[in-house]
Order: sequence, then structure tokens, then C-alpha cells
Amino acid sequence: MFPLRRRKKPEAAPTRNVYVDDGERPRKAARRMQENAVAETKGPGLGARLGSMFAGGAKTLGWLKSFLLVTLLLAIGAGIVGGACVLSLWLYNEALTSDFFTTRHIDVTGNVRLPREMVLEYGGIREGENCLAVSITQAERQLLETPWVEEVSVKRLLPDRFVIRIKERMPSFWVQREGMLYYANERGEIIAPVESSNFLSLPTLTIEAGAEDEVPYLTRLLKDLRAGRLPVEAGVVASVTLSPGRGVEMYLEDRALRLSIATDDWEGNLRRLVVTLGDLAERQELKNVREVRAVSGEVWVVLRQAARQS
Repeated sequence: MFPLRRRKKPEAAPTRNVYVDDGERPRKAARRMQENAVAETKGPGLGARLGSMFAGGAKTLGWLKSFLLVTLLLAIGAGIVGGACVLSLWLYNEALTSDFFTTRHIDVTGNVRLPREMVLEYGGIREGENCLAVSITQAERQLLETPWVEEVSVKRLLPDRFVIRIKERMPSFWVQREGMLYYANERGEIIAPVESSNFLSLPTLTIEAGAEDEVPYLTRLLKDLRAGRLPVEAGVVASVTLSPGRGVEMYLEDRALRLSIATDDWEGNLRRLVVTLGDLAERQELKNVREVRAVSGEVWVVLRQAARQS
């Protein structure tokens, strides 16, 4: 026999809410959707629109105020600058016609060959004229264009003074070109024509063909003469000739003596020439000598014809 089992009581089914579709709820939903559509079409309300309008107007007004302020500031700045320019021009014109800035003193230094009057004429600076009307740059340029001026400095000292400092090109030789006599510097470069107003006696320089490379030795010759390394005064040298064979040749007019120094060994040849001249002078034979030539480590002495015959 099987044991009897107690049967469980069946559970009750869950209760469901049952609505009666009477057509009322769909009509309300449709009406709500229609109202939402109309609201979206109409946009924000009047208050929102007015707020938006006032906000946009405030922004535009702020931008306009900023623009007007910047424009006003620019106009004020332009007026100040323009007024300053007009005032400066007026003051400058007044200064140009004022006796307070009349040139009364002009100091000129460094001029040797150029007279003071020529310096002022070349520079365009005159006493009695307004010193502010003078262009310093133009005055210096005009002075540098003259053949004698190597360096120049022009300074204006208000209210009535100018200071002009000049470094002239110093002539060392006469050079003949196309039948005219010119002053030349220690490198043989032409400076200006020889004139009676600035006459200065100098040795005549001749550069023979092929001796152009010997030109730098002119400076060495003048330096040694000034230093007293040669027993010859610079004032007695009548002419200087650059020769490709003899080097630098000097002619002493008062003694009718010609001295030649080859440039292959300038220092050695110069030293040997000086020793030979001293020896000839000590033996009182220098008056019978026509030429002394120092070249290639040797010294050649050429006597006068009369001395040879005796």
C-alpha cells in the first residue's frame, strides 16, 4: 500500500487591474499631444522673448559704448600728436629767425695748407648766420670732398659756436702729370695742384716703369730720414726716383750727390750705405764722390770725373 500524501492547496492567481476602455484616455492623450505641438510652434512665451530681447540689446549697447570710447581715445591721441608737431614746427621756425642762435664763434684747428677762410667756405659755415640752419652732415661731406682734407669733425655748440677739427693730407713730394705740378703724399698719391697760395718746396718724385712695386719703400725712406738714420737732411733732397734696378734713389742738389738703396735688403743696404758715407766724410773724400750705391750686400762708390783725372 502506498502512503497517503496530503495535497497542497492551489495558489491563487495574481490579481490584475482591469481598465475599461471607454475611449476617454485616448482622447486626453491626443489633446495633450496637440497642445504640445501648438506650444512648440508658438515658441517661447512673451516673457522669455522680452528677456532675450533685453539681453541682446544690452550686449549691443555695451559694444557700441566700447567702440565710441576707443574712437574718442584715438581722436584725442591724434589731436595731441598733431598739436605737438605743429608746436614743434612753430618753435623751430622761431628758432631759425631768432638772434639768440646767431653764429658768433667758429674755432678751426688742424688746418695747415688750407686757410681758415677756405675751410669756412668749403663747409658752408659763416659768422652772422643762424647756426641751426647749418647741416653738420653736409658740412663734413663738403670738407671731405676737398683734396686736402683727410678727416674732419664739425660740432655745434649752442647757442652760437662751431668747432671744426681737420686732419689734412700732408704732402711729401711733387709729382708732374701732363705738364702740371701736383702735391703728392708719401705713397705718391696726388693731393692737389701746386699753387702760389699754398706753395711748399718738396722733392720731385719719379716712378719709372716697372718700379711700381717699390712704392711702399717711399714711406720707409721718409721714416728713416725723419728718425735721423741717414746722415742727410730731408730739406736737401731735391728728387727721389724709384727704379727697378737701383731701388730708391735720392739726389742731393747742394752736394750734387746721388744715393741709391736697393730694396732687396733694405735694412742691410741702408746700414752699409751709412757706414760708407761716414767713412768718406771722415777721410774728407765725400766731395769727390758723385754716387754711392748699396745693392746686394755691396757698396759701390762712383767718383767724379775731375777726381779720377787728378
